[in-house]
Amino acid sequence: MSNIIEFFREMPRRKKATLLFTSIIVIILTILFFMFEKPIMRALAPIAEEIRDLNFGYLIVGGIIVASSIPPIPGYGSMIFICGFIYGFPLGFVPAYIFALLGASFSFFVCRSICLGYARKLAKKQGNFQKLALAIEEGGFKIIFLIRLSPFPFPWSNAFFGTIQTVSFWKFFLATALSLPKLLIYIFIGSRFRNLTEEMDTTSRIVNYVTLAVGCILLFFAAWYIYNKMNATVDAAAAKRFMQIESGSLVGLNLSEIESSESYGDELVVDESNERGKAK
Repeated sequence: MSNIIEFFREMPRRKKATLLFTSIIVIILTILFFMFEKPIMRALAPIAEEIRDLNFGYLIVGGIIVASSIPPIPGYGSMIFICGFIYGFPLGFVPAYIFALLGASFSFFVCRSICLGYARKLAKKQGNFQKLALAIEEGGFKIIFLIRLSPFPFPWSNAFFGTIQTVSFWKFFLATALSLPKLLIYIFIGSRFRNLTEEMDTTSRIVNYVTLAVGCILLFFAAWYIYNKMNATVDAAAAKRFMQIESGSLVGLNLSEIESSESYGDELVVDESNERGKAK
């Protein structure tokens, strides 16, 4: 808890204001949901049943997941929850995992080969672009996996990795495949919402609310822990890589190996570092 308080204190004012505003919105939406829970669930339940009863209903859900894996198309996170709502836990994990992996692969190829310049602009908007690129060069697969495991927005990280030429498709694919079991908790939360559409006695409904709350709390703390772990690892790796470039110790390497350092940052210019290295 002390780490969370310290983390909040060190946040810039703008981020604190954003966090506070987001928290207020979440609280208001939560209150409204519980006030109008029954009509909301009654409206959603028939739609979920129709999709589940369709022979190829999972393709509808999967198609939206694949499409929304490409930024800035919205809907990815909502569709993962909907998989749990429609198919329950753990069955909803199967289409969520398969189509999220397909969507990530498709997004990677689109961003790498078709719209590289546009993808770079999108990825840079997420902040810390250059630092992450340097960290990947230094830490390799470990950093890729941590970023995939973190709460970094899935579609945007797809675009980010597609723009980093030193990240091969198979490294990206393996890191994504190993990190996607994190979707289980989203599927679980979605399935708890689904249970709210069913007739239950008071005790069963309370148990469902408690498990739903526990799932949300676990999701928050897991995301917070992984995010901080990723930040610490990325900072260390990026700092080490930056020092190597500044000292000229990367001279002699193929330029393609450090392409992301040269191409993605306005503050860091590899050519100048190379010139200093040659002068030595």
